[in-house]
Parts: sequence; C-alpha cells; structure tokens
Amino acid sequence: MKIIKHITENFTNLEKLNKQYVATPPHPTLCLDNFLPIETVRAMKEECENVKWENVFTRANSKMIEKHNIEDCPVAVDVKNQLSSKTFLKWLGDTTGHDDLIPDPYMIGAGYMRCGRGDSLKIHTDFNFNNTLKLYRMLSLIVYLNEDWQDEWNGDLQFWDFEKKGCVNRYYPRAGRAVIWRYHRLGFHGHPEPLTCPEGTYRDGFRMFYYVSEHAGYRLEKTPHRSLYYYDADKQQPYDISTEK
Repeated sequence: MKIIKHITENFTNLEKLNKQYVATPPHPTLCLDNFLPIETVRAMKEECENVKWENVFTRANSKMIEKHNIEDCPVAVDVKNQLSSKTFLKWLGDTTGHDDLIPDPYMIGAGYMRCGRGDSLKIHTDFNFNNTLKLYRMLSLIVYLNEDWQDEWNGDLQFWDFEKKGCVNRYYPRAGRAVIWRYHRLGFHGHPEPLTCPEGTYRDGFRMFYYVSEHAGYRLEKTPHRSLYYYDADKQQPYDISTEK
C-alpha cells in the first residue's frame, strides 16, 4: 500500500487540512501537491500514452476524451483500489469531515481524462447522483499527471462564484497535484479556455468520486441530474439542455 503510506506520512495535520478545506472559497476545496508518489504519477502518465480511450465528451463545446473502464489499466486499478480502501477513506473523512464516504467500484464518470491542444471543459456544475449505486455525490478528487506543464498553456481548473460571473480560485494541472472538493449545486468549475500546449502534449488526470447515502443526515439535493452547463440568472439556477450529448 505504497500510495496510502505516502499520503498518511506526508499529510498528517488533518485538523489544519480540514480548516483549509472548509475555508477555501467558493465552497469547500483542498489542493495538495505531491499527493501521489512521483513514480506512481509517471507510471499513470505512461499508461495514458497506451490506453484505448473509449469516450469523447463534447457537451457545450467542450472537448475531452475519457477512460472509465480501467480494468485493462493495472496502474489505475491499483490507485483506485488504494483510494477506495478503509485506510484512505478514514484519512479522507478526517480531512474533510465527511466520515461516511462510499467509493464507487464502477467508476461512473471517473477514471482517466485527457485534453489536448484546442480542447477545453466549459464551466459547469457536477452530476449529483450515481444511478448505479443509488447514492448522492459528496466529493470529487482529481490527480493531475503532467510534468513540466506551462501556465501559459491554460488548463487551470477554475472554481467560479455561485452566480457564474467569474473565477474565485484556480489550480494548474501540476504532476501529482490533487484537488478535492465538495459537491455544491452552484459549484461552477471547469477549464474554459482552449489549451495552447504543443501538439502531442496532453493535460491528463485521474478522477475519483465519493458518495453518501440519503440516510447520512446531509441536506442533499434530491432531484438527480447530470452535469449542468447552463445558468438562468433570473432564477439563479443551473439547468440542462437535454438534447445535447
């Protein structure tokens, strides 16, 4: 369990991390550098170079390719298993204050992601319900795999205000950097500017989502929806265009 050992030995002040998580606007968010051992990050990056990508995501003029079924990706499977373990869930629960987290063995919407030159992920709010597990989304975790990424290439993960007017916080996709955030119905985020990296250079990452039961005592948004890319300023609500892919 090398990954678990790395995390628990390098991120030990959980009270401090929790305060940082809770206090980061616009909603609880935590950015941790060197979250995974660098050799694991490099092995995942190499795996991305040889993976058979299975989905092209193009909603709202976004562009991203994805690999949700990682069973043929042994490095990713090992990372998923360790980040789903009891020990990691205890660390994650103590860090965020959510001690009833449930991982997703099916990796719905999760796994590897890749964007190349000209690609972007437009500002949106996340899907809130896992229809396979019948559970509500609580946390998202992304680990980036890009060594030598240049800020001028864009690709920064931006968190916008609740009125979708502008960026409040941003995090560039550094190798080994993890960003963890709590679901919020107005939790607008994305990397909206097209990437300007060289051809053949990619913004790669690995995603994990964590869920809670409706019986956990949280005030949950009970109407299931997929990720929402549009916002009605008059109603102050994000909304969907159901005919989009």
